[in-house]
Amino acid sequence: MRGAVCQYHVKAIDFPQRDIDVPNEFPKSKIASAYSARESNPRKGRWRQWLACISATLSMVAVGTVYGWTTTSLSRLMEGGEDIPVKVTEDQSSWIVSLTVIGSMIGPFLGAWMADRFGRKRCLLYSSAFYIVGWTSVLFASTVEALYVSRLILGVGVGVSYTTNPMYVSEVADIGLRGALGTLIAVNVFTGSLLTCSIGPWVSYRSLAAILLSIPILFIATFVWFPETPHFLVSRGRRAEATRSIAFFKGITDREEARRELELALRSVSTDAHSDSAAVNRDPKGTRRTWSEKLKLILVPNNKRALCIVLALIAAQQLSGNFSTMQYLEVLFKKAEVGIDSNIATIVVLAVGFVSSSLATATVEGAGRRPLLIASTLGSTVTLATLAIYLMLDEQGIDVSAMNLLPVIDVIVFQVTYQIGLGTLPNALIGELFPTEVKGLAGAIITVFDGILGFAVSKLYQVIGDLLGSHAVYYFFAASTLFALLLVVTFLPETKGRTFREIQELLGGSKRVVKEVCTRKTQTIEDGSA
Repeated sequence: MRGAVCQYHVKAIDFPQRDIDVPNEFPKSKIASAYSARESNPRKGRWRQWLACISATLSMVAVGTVYGWTTTSLSRLMEGGEDIPVKVTEDQSSWIVSLTVIGSMIGPFLGAWMADRFGRKRCLLYSSAFYIVGWTSVLFASTVEALYVSRLILGVGVGVSYTTNPMYVSEVADIGLRGALGTLIAVNVFTGSLLTCSIGPWVSYRSLAAILLSIPILFIATFVWFPETPHFLVSRGRRAEATRSIAFFKGITDREEARRELELALRSVSTDAHSDSAAVNRDPKGTRRTWSEKLKLILVPNNKRALCIVLALIAAQQLSGNFSTMQYLEVLFKKAEVGIDSNIATIVVLAVGFVSSSLATATVEGAGRRPLLIASTLGSTVTLATLAIYLMLDEQGIDVSAMNLLPVIDVIVFQVTYQIGLGTLPNALIGELFPTEVKGLAGAIITVFDGILGFAVSKLYQVIGDLLGSHAVYYFFAASTLFALLLVVTFLPETKGRTFREIQELLGGSKRVVKEVCTRKTQTIEDGSA
């Protein structure tokens, strides 16, 4: 199938089957400058990158349906009904939520192995099998145990998708599009959740499962036509295929231009005179590294710092309470007696989150990663603290009926502030901060860490709320996002418009790269003026 796809895309470009040799004496600074200059100009092939990444992240729409199903179906399963095959208890419902998280801790290592063994494209296609099997199981489930198994399988698919999508998107996107396309991962998760919650309350249980089953099938039908990433292909010694791939993604029809473009792209990614991680991509024979070798590479100072930064942001995501709040959104609004239908309130919150995450896609390349994350963590802290104060007053017996819409308004504002940065950018940073050969392992570690925290938060959310009150939980969430704000201000480098080599030098504490970037921008302005 892969050969047929390649033939379809490049039948007008008959490239020879030979490797691309990059001269060692070619000046690194000139390569970086040339590549940056080429990236600063719009290219006709960028629409292909948008289409490829939108199609690839349709698998994240499937992830969103997994989460959205619990939001819209959990209360129906607990209440029972004519169209509900099995009635569940509150404890069983918590396991339905949590088993998805357990599956998402298994999926990352499977996804990392498949992505490195078979490629990013084939791994994403394989992930759809978990969604197809999982939703088929939900469709025909007649016992709680069957629901448990289906949620576990769907969770594995979630882990595979979360690990592989940042790899594919970052290896396909130009520098000028890398951040915007990276945010599509979070945007399409919201798309899936919004779609599920918009349909779920008005269709039968089995009809909803059948609709959600169609999402991975649609993903396969659209994504199968796009090629593998050039960086993966060249890392396996398949350089002729890599040349055809980069020609497709950049809209190049000239053979020599495609070869030069690949040379520049590879040099910008792997050349770093000051980082041990440069050796990661220097594998001319295309041999695969063992897990122990990749683990050693993860512990290289630059990669270790990058891992710590992303893990801290992922921790802030989970400890902000967004996942738990969204999973129990309908229950929260019913308890607060907000005065409007809980299904409508849920849809409104999800729609606002979708618009906000889309806003991050539109603004990230202009505003930068750091400013958006600073605004996001600050806004999240304020809104979570406001909700905590409201819940504290309510639990102390103070009449808050005059403010019964406050939880809805506050959660909506929280979604705006959360999604413009903290909810969307950590996944994009995975693709920007790590070299090609360790992205899979790094993504697996990050997703497992995310799963462990998600499992703990989802199980303890209700327990701590019952013991100390809901306000104590949200005070803790507010403190967590405040800590994330301090972390972003202190440690996170700005990656906008920078090559991997430049990002690695920033991670290593080098200020030379900043001077080079400023010099290059000045030269570009002077050349434009001339």
